[in-house]
Amino acid sequence: MSDRPSYYDPAVTPLTRQRRPQNRQDDDWIRAFLTRAHVAHVATRWEEQPFVTPTTFHYDEARHELTFHSNVVGRLRANSERHDAVCVEISEFGDLLPSNDPIEMSIQYRSVMIFGRARLLTDHDEARRALNDLTAKYFPDLRPGEELRPIPDEHLRLTSVYAVAIDAWSGKENWKPQATQTDAWPPLTCLDSRTVAPGRAR
Repeated sequence: MSDRPSYYDPAVTPLTRQRRPQNRQDDDWIRAFLTRAHVAHVATRWEEQPFVTPTTFHYDEARHELTFHSNVVGRLRANSERHDAVCVEISEFGDLLPSNDPIEMSIQYRSVMIFGRARLLTDHDEARRALNDLTAKYFPDLRPGEELRPIPDEHLRLTSVYAVAIDAWSGKENWKPQATQTDAWPPLTCLDSRTVAPGRAR
């Protein structure tokens, strides 16, 4: 058995507990982030085989759900129909953060983790609403019935539209300008996106 201490036991530790509480963000921050973020990664599984799908998405605050769509036939649909529990990750990244201490090297990031249950929207009105919400998020100037043709029922049969009922979520942010460095070695700075040490030729 390993002598390494165990930092996480899912039987006693909440899914949303952060290992670094200084990076933890509140629910209002999470809602605002989900409203503007562009890409989600949805994790499903087929028995013991995990599978991750990148997708556009919409956060429905009133229903506390995430909606998205995928192919009418494929791994995501097959997986979620067999196991409806999903994990969804949404993130954005900034600059790389160099350090003279390799263990402190990092990157600027913001992220949200969501745990919930996925369901296929079989009601045409629900599915159409979810797709229109997606359009409004990514293309706010394009309106159904004006710039866009309204979605006919036959087109709804060509895609799979999902809603994830959110059971738990967590948000964190590390957007500091520089990584921690050690005094035991010359410090590094970041100039014009290139990592240099003081006195070293650029």
